[in-house]
Amino acid sequence: MEGRKSNLPTPYSDSGRSSGKRQRALSRRVAARDAGRRLWTRLSVLGPSSSLRVLLSAAAPISAALLLTDWKYAYYEVAIAIFAILTMLLIPTNLAAIFSRMSARDRLKLRDGSKSTMDAYPGVERILNSLGERLLRERIRLFSSTFALLSIFTVWWLEAGTTLDTLLLGSSGLLGALCLWNSFFLDDSIPMRSNSFPLLSLHAPTLHNSILDRPLSDLMVAHLDPETAAAWDEWMITLTESVRRGQTPESAIEHLLRALHLNDQGLIDDERLMSEAKQVFKIRATDQLTDPQNKFNLKSLRKLMAHTKAWEPGLFRLIDRLQDAAVRGGPSLNSSLWRLDLDIPPRCSQGQADLFVILHNNTGTAVDVEIDIVTAEGEPTLQTIGVETKPSRRITRDDASDLVDTLGRLLDDATLLWIGLAWPDSSRGPHPVQVTLKGERRETLSSMVVKTTLSANAQQESAAQRMAEASSSVRRLALSMAD
Repeated sequence: MEGRKSNLPTPYSDSGRSSGKRQRALSRRVAARDAGRRLWTRLSVLGPSSSLRVLLSAAAPISAALLLTDWKYAYYEVAIAIFAILTMLLIPTNLAAIFSRMSARDRLKLRDGSKSTMDAYPGVERILNSLGERLLRERIRLFSSTFALLSIFTVWWLEAGTTLDTLLLGSSGLLGALCLWNSFFLDDSIPMRSNSFPLLSLHAPTLHNSILDRPLSDLMVAHLDPETAAAWDEWMITLTESVRRGQTPESAIEHLLRALHLNDQGLIDDERLMSEAKQVFKIRATDQLTDPQNKFNLKSLRKLMAHTKAWEPGLFRLIDRLQDAAVRGGPSLNSSLWRLDLDIPPRCSQGQADLFVILHNNTGTAVDVEIDIVTAEGEPTLQTIGVETKPSRRITRDDASDLVDTLGRLLDDATLLWIGLAWPDSSRGPHPVQVTLKGERRETLSSMVVKTTLSANAQQESAAQRMAEASSSVRRLALSMAD
């Protein structure tokens, strides 16, 4: 035994120090790549550069085509200048795409000290693949513009003959058209422009629970990118000792998000917002909510709420109708035994839509019910979800004077469903969706029908359009806060 050499790690050996050095070197590399991403992304969207790229991408193939027709007012110098300026403008976007992909890989795949890989969170591969596809398109666009520039310059500088001149000018026109085609996909939105949540604009929710226990926070978390979702989980752990008695981190965050929603609508002021935060958080946590250095503070939570609202306006339309009914003291809240409300986008594309169902049980006792969702020509045609509904507390006109408490009671007592609907790609036109509430003996308690129109063209409700709108909403909110 004495002659054997132990392979166990020694706490005070040099291996621990060398491992720390490697981690610090890796962190510096990550920081350098992210700094390059921020620099080139800022240059890509500087001033009117985005509009100028699109304009020159459209003018480039036209100038090449005019040279091919031998029009007397077509000048080689003009075409060369157009392609040269376009090529120079495409260099920052290519470098931004390169650094964005490297930065995203570091953020999502890195194992460094306390950090771990994000493979457990959905959407990692999709984000990396979308950035890889963007980099490929950027390279194609740059090479197309460069080769078209060289072709026109060759025809102008050398006398290669009519046949070769025609081939070179024709190829430059095709390359310019290819450049224009890729510009339609690339210049619409530049990803990873946010420094606080750079991957958020690239994430599209894929997996989510059908039943939302805490609607606002559950919906927000479902729309977080893997990096932000991991940071959110760590933040929830740190809040365990920072909430008031009777609260959990999840319930406290839900209460804060409800107050933020009402504050964004102008129904409560900033002072009342901070008062609501202090009701559920201890002093240390409320200080963190106002600390700009903290990743999750009131400012960043506003951004995440704006992102979620842009993605799923249907749920917030349901909440607004519910809040309005409480304020007005409408009979739909208390007079009927069951209150059922639905929301679905009026138009949707790509054969997909999100249906939100909110149910209130006014019978006074807990009841097991089933909700049947019949989607005309859908996949599947019928979905049945069994839920246990708890009795809802009655809201009087006097109770509705406190907006935060009223909204909290209405959402706590509600059964809220988030159902994904799908149709074949060939389906077009209006399609009804019927939601039927059935009791314990399968008797019909309530039923509603809503319609959505399927379209082949991308509408505001399509995933790509909602992703772009969500990113734009966050940028507008960030600019308004900066002002």
